Amino acid sequence: EYKLLNLLEFNSTRKRMSVIVQDEDGNIFLLCKGADSVIFDRLGKNGKDYQEATHTHLANYGEAGLRTLALAYKSITETEYSEWNAMFLRAKTTINVDRESLLENASDLIEKDLILVGATAVEDKLQKGVPECIDKLAQAGLKIWVLTGDKTETAINIGFACSLLRQGMKQICLSLKSLEECSNQDKSAKAAKESISLQITNAYQTISLETNPDSAYALIIDGKALAYALEADLKDQFLKLAINCASVICCRVSPKQKALVTRLVKEGTLKTTLAIGDGANDVGMIQEADIGIGISGVEGMQAVMASDFSIAQFRFLERLLVVHGHWCYKRISQMICYFFYKNIAFGLTIFYFEAYTSFSGQSIYDDWYMLLFNVILTSLPVISLGVFEQDVSSEVCLQ
Repeated sequence: EYKLLNLLEFNSTRKRMSVIVQDEDGNIFLLCKGADSVIFDRLGKNGKDYQEATHTHLANYGEAGLRTLALAYKSITETEYSEWNAMFLRAKTTINVDRESLLENASDLIEKDLILVGATAVEDKLQKGVPECIDKLAQAGLKIWVLTGDKTETAINIGFACSLLRQGMKQICLSLKSLEECSNQDKSAKAAKESISLQITNAYQTISLETNPDSAYALIIDGKALAYALEADLKDQFLKLAINCASVICCRVSPKQKALVTRLVKEGTLKTTLAIGDGANDVGMIQEADIGIGISGVEGMQAVMASDFSIAQFRFLERLLVVHGHWCYKRISQMICYFFYKNIAFGLTIFYFEAYTSFSGQSIYDDWYMLLFNVILTSLPVISLGVFEQDVSSEVCLQ
């Protein structure tokens, strides 16, 4: 049996969680699980024996569309644990505004020099009707971006499964894989930014020089590369590249990055943006978009509570946009025109009557009629038009 000593909770910034346990012999261990990119960065020199094999397994799992986690551990001496636990308890019991940063620093201090154990893979099937829904929305002229916390291979597999990516579509991948071994952080950050800038420039030139009008490009970028692409001097270039691609997939992104990408598209293109999600990680993105839609389900109700509309399954988005969106647009526009029409007709009648009576000041309408004209006498037709008007049937909209 094991005794639980501490719990270092998961959050979207850490992308990992850990527990510190003690066995019956008094040995203390830290057990950690999280995103492979995070776990691999925290491995010690003696903990990388299975890294290459695990990386291969993770890639295979991702290509199969499975959601993956990496597992690692380390042994802790009693002296080391006692010193760290005192610091962790001080951070946990503080009431200052920097409590979260103190907890993060304490967690970083203990979650290092880990030994890789392996990886897990869990199947997460697409909901019924998702590929058909995305295909219909694309036919309707919507530009669809996927912002996900999954690893790149998993996101690409899901992209093919939901018809966002197609066979023959040329993929542009922005990443920092070639720079991951650099040890100097300042040089690494500068080199990473230059690399992303160069990749964006080259990719945009490739699209600009494309002579085949039927060629389609898909942009795929991971969270580390996206962090540099969203910086002030690169974000406009990144957006210019992204809007020229048929599909965009952002992998291993944090909730903050989801919101920043949504804001970039909204402010950079001045188009109406819609965000849809089902978990707490999607709340920032949903609130940042012009229209937020939450999917109720096993992920909880945070996304639903933060959204403008709530649906039970993703496939219902098709009817919400294509049918009800079309009807509501027509109803509102025609209702406003109806209001202008009846009030202009009402006002012109009075004007022409005054001209006919040599502007004597006599009114053509009774005072009560003028008072009730908009409130009662002409309100029902306008309200009926705004509520019940259907210029075409739902079947026609869905074709």
